[in-house]
Amino acid sequence: MDKKIINIVLFILIALTGAHGQDPQSSGLSIIERIVESYAEDLSEEADLSAVLEDLEHYIETPLNINTALRTDLEKFPFLTSFQIENLLAYRRKFGQIYSQYELEAIEGFNSQLAADLSSFVSFLPSDVQSKAYWKQEMLLRYSQALEKPAGFKPDKNGAIAFEGMPMRSLLKYRVEKGNRFKLGITAENDAGEAFFKGSNPYGFDFYSGYVGFSGRKALKEVYLGDFQVKTGQGLVQWTSYGKRKMSDGIGVRATGQGIRANTSADENNFMRGVASRFELGNFNVITYYSLNNVDATVSETDSSGNPVMVSSLQTSGYHRTSSEISNKNSLNVQTAGGSVKYTIKRFSIAMNGAWRKYNATINPAWQPYNHYYFRGNENFNLSADALWVFNRINLFGEAAISKSGGKAILAGFESQPASSIAISMIYRDYDANFHSVNGTAFGESSGIRNERGIYAGLLVYPLPKVKISGYIDSYESKWVRYTSTGPVRGNDFALQTDYTPTRKLSFYLRFKTETNSEKSSESAPIKPDEQQQTNRARFNANWIISDQLTLKFRTEWSGYKKNGMMENGWLVFTDIATHPFEKLSAVARFAWFNTESYNSRVYAYENDVPEYFYIPAFNSHGLRYYVNMSYAILQNLKINLKFSQTNYLDDEFTIGSGNTLIEGNKRSELRAQLRYRF
Repeated sequence: MDKKIINIVLFILIALTGAHGQDPQSSGLSIIERIVESYAEDLSEEADLSAVLEDLEHYIETPLNINTALRTDLEKFPFLTSFQIENLLAYRRKFGQIYSQYELEAIEGFNSQLAADLSSFVSFLPSDVQSKAYWKQEMLLRYSQALEKPAGFKPDKNGAIAFEGMPMRSLLKYRVEKGNRFKLGITAENDAGEAFFKGSNPYGFDFYSGYVGFSGRKALKEVYLGDFQVKTGQGLVQWTSYGKRKMSDGIGVRATGQGIRANTSADENNFMRGVASRFELGNFNVITYYSLNNVDATVSETDSSGNPVMVSSLQTSGYHRTSSEISNKNSLNVQTAGGSVKYTIKRFSIAMNGAWRKYNATINPAWQPYNHYYFRGNENFNLSADALWVFNRINLFGEAAISKSGGKAILAGFESQPASSIAISMIYRDYDANFHSVNGTAFGESSGIRNERGIYAGLLVYPLPKVKISGYIDSYESKWVRYTSTGPVRGNDFALQTDYTPTRKLSFYLRFKTETNSEKSSESAPIKPDEQQQTNRARFNANWIISDQLTLKFRTEWSGYKKNGMMENGWLVFTDIATHPFEKLSAVARFAWFNTESYNSRVYAYENDVPEYFYIPAFNSHGLRYYVNMSYAILQNLKINLKFSQTNYLDDEFTIGSGNTLIEGNKRSELRAQLRYRF
């Protein structure tokens, strides 16, 4: 069976590479891949990154006009710094229309690589070309299923089946818009194992989300009804999406893209439901929002009517497959309200942000030393001030916040580009153990904005025309014990990457990353003292554009985990083949081998997938993984994507997963299909 599948994949790829054509999207997709991989070690395999990167995917197919783009439009590109954005806008004001990628290179702070990256997402139309606003609609249907049946779908010894629904996962999205004036969208999703038009979901899907948006031309600039996201400041108070992370490029650490926007993600807990608006009054930008939503939680105490009185924890998986998961669904009511007032004059802005949240039950996790300072209660509020000053070749930014508990959080940093061939960034953060963010996500080592102090420095240098060197160093410590430690944690994180691009069609990079911190001893003892553990990673990656129809990628990566004087090693080697034989058809295939001694020495690798879906598996144990991902435009506005993948573990006796997700055997296969129709 496996050999037949491999032969079929190879036959398809050999046949395809004999044709002619060109892939105009490959550059943009490679940039998205680079950004996604920078998040890899901080996310689960099922993390939904669509909220972070949907703008980039949109601009690949519908480029942004660089000559009419606003500052808020340009801030949607995570690889641009505030200094570069301000200089681009100043260049446009002084010289008028920008005609090509090569003119971008003349802007202070830009170089050939950055200009090429930005050109993958923008067009260079005259500013007086006004495109007529048409009604545009899009329907997206996605189906995925693991072909091996997990234990949760099989009867136990008593004949009971743990999962209520079918083994397929399905997603429906519908969007309609008219220019920037009107937007409407609906998202519906079912995870594998969740009931569909029966049981706990008699009305169809397990999760529904929707919004209506309107953009005004006067004081009212935006308003959303339904589900939305809010991002203010540097994320200390309110940031309903993934925030800034450490990236191999080292720079671009300021959180950009602030404001309100529609929620198009299938994440079932990290969004707001109500009304949000944005006003522009002269130099003032004002955001207001109110949300009333139900989220998943573990109820530990109820009143005589069965209403929750106390919850022990919030649940974020979004799974509602078993009786216990279903009982947690939407069990906690959450009210959130807040706003932001920003004043901008030239290259300086300052803002005041506030947020208030109230629960209909008391949050009271069972006490443990590590959660001594966690939020307990049913009401919280935050106040903060943030500022940005773009001055010559440096931009300074920061935010300071306080919570109802009296805990404080401070984040301050700068990004500087003293020359076009060098860029520097630095961030200092100090989060009290008793600071409780209403709904923030900010730069840091650990999840949650609390119990951390650290300083980060990043560097990017172009020492030679074809060479780029980038990296960062981060030193941090906790003020109180963590879940993984018996005492405060101290750690250091260092990464260095060298890119070499001898030609436009051939590129290499070598990356090394090491992190050292303290965690509980793994030895059996009543009291486990902390001891030092170290994780090292080294990667070599090569890309070769053989022709307009064929691209190859090769990667080998090593991971080493050291603790108690013992070293555990992990290896990953893979080859990708990407082909775009003609306009309607493209395909990507991967064959990977991995061998790790434990989960501690696991290796991550981003996988090419269907649009608006991001998959970053963690490889551990010993085995092979291969997949083929194909895209075909059936009609001009109708596209189908198909992906088949399989992981084959080479150990003789093997099971995959545990509990209800346990698969007996050493193979896990998955099929994913997506249909997108635009009209």
